[in-house]
Amino acid sequence: MSYYNDDPIYESKSRNSIISSVLALVLLIAGGGFFLKSTLAANIALNSGGTVEFGQAVSQAVACSESQNVTVTPRTSFVNASNGTGTFYLSSITVANIPTSCYGVDFKLSAYGPSSSTPLSIFNTSTTESIVYNNAGNFGVNPLIAGVSITSGSGTFTVNFSSPVAQASTVDKVTIQSELHKAFCNDTASGCVGQTGPGGGKIFYQAATPFTCGPTRSTTCTYLEAAPNGWQGAGATDDRNPDTNRTWSPSGQRANVIASQEGIGWGYRHSVTIAALAGSDTTNSAATLARSYSVTVGSTVYNDWFLPSKDELNEMYLQKAMIGLSDAPYFSSTDNTNIDNETRAAYSQSMQSGAVISDAFKYYSDFVRPIRAF
Repeated sequence: MSYYNDDPIYESKSRNSIISSVLALVLLIAGGGFFLKSTLAANIALNSGGTVEFGQAVSQAVACSESQNVTVTPRTSFVNASNGTGTFYLSSITVANIPTSCYGVDFKLSAYGPSSSTPLSIFNTSTTESIVYNNAGNFGVNPLIAGVSITSGSGTFTVNFSSPVAQASTVDKVTIQSELHKAFCNDTASGCVGQTGPGGGKIFYQAATPFTCGPTRSTTCTYLEAAPNGWQGAGATDDRNPDTNRTWSPSGQRANVIASQEGIGWGYRHSVTIAALAGSDTTNSAATLARSYSVTVGSTVYNDWFLPSKDELNEMYLQKAMIGLSDAPYFSSTDNTNIDNETRAAYSQSMQSGAVISDAFKYYSDFVRPIRAF
């Protein structure tokens, strides 16, 4: 996949009156498409003249920028194809010069064709709008919406569509509206726990502050999501035992202490380490089985699942009913380094009593439920 961006920045004209609670800016993309067939730059007019060119029902309101100009930059990316052709897609939109008068609003971004009043799908197969919350200058998107990410700075943000679906040739108008914020689940502590996560499972943990995570612990996350019941496929489980059991690692690796950290944010790194030693052996390695799980939601593939660390597993116990765990012991990805037989034991936890099993032999079979962090 290759990308090309060559889109100009245009400034909006602000107004001096407010109509209803909806505050809107509108971009009109002229000349038969967002990315013109004959040029690399589209002719975009923002609220030019005395009237708004598109969407009169919502576009006569004042931008929350008041007297300060706001710049909006839509961008396209080129996706190459194996047959030598390719397609330009609407892939990101940048909004800049946002003043403090816009604190507390949601910006709603949409795209339209030349005649229909129905917004186009712009990312994740069928999603037609992207919502950005301006929380006192800190911009964020709903963490439960897949296929969109955000980068931001002082008075500016860019929404990026990881799987854009709106072909540039079909996009005639892009709208950005501002309105009073409608709460995301992460607006309050633990607000997302119990919600369905981006990967289709249940969110069982929300950190008060982001924690270090990822396969190399080089990024930060806020949430932990458990794979849903039936994650192994139809017929693989039943209501009494929604998970399968595995030994901790293949016999040749059981004497190694390789994953001793207990804290939240360590499960992914442990699982990658264990799976590297176990190879593709999903039959004899709980971590490798967890890492093998992959699911596609919309057009986004989630293959970042892993075996939880000791502390991550305890958070699962606290939400066991909501997740749908059985009452059996479940393996963590954490070695036990505090007992004499440390080279042969790992931590597991009973989902019935909550008891932590510190000497779970690696050749025993305990249950497995993959999780992911985001």
